[in-house]
Amino acid sequence: MLKFEQKQQITDAVHAKGSFIFLQISALGRAATPDILKQEGGFDLVAPSPIPLKSYVPGAEAQAPGVPRELTVVEIKEYVQLYTTAAKNAIQAGFDGVEFHAANGFLLDQFLQPGTNQRTDEYGGSIENRLRFPLEVIDAAVKAIGAERTGVRLSPWSTFQGKKYSAY
Repeated sequence: MLKFEQKQQITDAVHAKGSFIFLQISALGRAATPDILKQEGGFDLVAPSPIPLKSYVPGAEAQAPGVPRELTVVEIKEYVQLYTTAAKNAIQAGFDGVEFHAANGFLLDQFLQPGTNQRTDEYGGSIENRLRFPLEVIDAAVKAIGAERTGVRLSPWSTFQGKKYSAY
């Protein structure tokens, strides 16, 4: 992982050439590797719902990460703060903005998809509820760094990381 000073050197070099640079921010959710999570800080494999990522390589079921633990509402709120802190740090390091990765089966996308989000609380069920967490992240970032510095990547028809076509 790059240190803050290294990121600033990179952003300065990009700006010196007259260009712009955005940082893409994502969280893996159920696509993370449990062994690495434990090694990096004893973290749990988490997701919107306890639905495992199925291996998409025939015969490689043993490589699937396992059953994630469902995030609590308190943890979801903590993730909103983590995403916001990451956005602020990116701007401080000289990035022109951020793009939240809400596609390809990563955490924000997992909340959007009915196949990975089977919650019965305010973060599950209807599309309005499944949108709640990603919108909370986006709203918090817009308040922290501005709308002109905030982007979102969506991919509603992607089948990457075990997603089924849904178009939300």
